[in-house]
Amino acid sequence: MQSRDLKPHCTVRSDRIDIIALYVLLALAIAGLVLASVAAARTEIRPPLVRIPPPPDFDLQVSSDGTEIQFEGRVDFGLTAAMRELVAQHPTIKRMTLESRGGVISEARGAVTVLRAHGIATHVEAHCASACALIFAGGATRTLAPEAQLGLHGYSLAQDRHFGMIDPVAEMQRDLAIYRASGLENRFVAKLAELPQNPMWYPTRAELQAAGFVTHP
Repeated sequence: MQSRDLKPHCTVRSDRIDIIALYVLLALAIAGLVLASVAAARTEIRPPLVRIPPPPDFDLQVSSDGTEIQFEGRVDFGLTAAMRELVAQHPTIKRMTLESRGGVISEARGAVTVLRAHGIATHVEAHCASACALIFAGGATRTLAPEAQLGLHGYSLAQDRHFGMIDPVAEMQRDLAIYRASGLENRFVAKLAELPQNPMWYPTRAELQAAGFVTHP
């Protein structure tokens, strides 16, 4: 009696199992796509977030007679543009009164360009420091009230802090050039280059007048 070869039958059965497994996997894949489509259809489409910058933190007004800009608050983004608009609307402006502890140095530089372009004087009644002092230096003439203070400091970064392409030394040199162009005495400007960031330096009135920072008593 000859023995029967069962291998072909096993191969056929194995092929059937593989086909069934493929069908099962395909069915699972289709079901997954259907579920994903349903979930996507039910998902609420939200608009992208729009970051709205805070309003400028300063107050800029024109005196009733139209001859003076009164600035108070932070030297903030938008100051240069606001000054240009006010000067255009009130060509009779002759002086800018400052009250600020400082802020954005690029806006201070912009404010200086507006002051110089229109020959506007600067005046401090109480306190003006940091970026505000740079604006003060841009005045055609510069005066202080009897109790006013002008605060100055240097530029520095801690060793463990990095600000990309910002070079504090180069930024300081830009502002020192503004001080020189305003007629400040060279030794005074050299001292500014050596100041630490803290504490703030408040020169005496005599020092400010001798350096040409204050042009009128």
